Amino acid sequence: MAQVRLTAHIRAAVDLVYQVVADVERYPKFLPDVSRVERSGDIVAMTLRMGPVPVKLVTRATFSPPDAIELQLVEGPFRSFRARWSFTPSGDGTDVTYQADYELPLFGLLLTGATSHFLEHATQRQIRAFESRVRELAEA
Repeated sequence: MAQVRLTAHIRAAVDLVYQVVADVERYPKFLPDVSRVERSGDIVAMTLRMGPVPVKLVTRATFSPPDAIELQLVEGPFRSFRARWSFTPSGDGTDVTYQADYELPLFGLLLTGATSHFLEHATQRQIRAFESRVRELAEA
């Protein structure tokens, strides 16, 4: 099983940071890698831009404000996928940690290193977009 783990510090209150990350319906407006989101209860279906081919990822999301958001694969390009966003007050803001454990289908096992690299960079872009959205809301 492969893993991606990133932590970033966002200079804003934990409640605001959590609110931005939990607002999945707005992702297509400020996350460049997300073209569509549909949410029905705890099921979140996202269409992601991964190169020229759109990829659909459906997860069961457990929202635990303001501490964490946990995701578990329902359907998508992985054999298994579990992820967790966690939010911890720290100094002048919030430490945001993303951890994903995943396994690719059998045909994708040779691409695990490239996939980890891609997911890490995509997550870094997401965190920067979350930070920009937090600043935008804080200024409003």
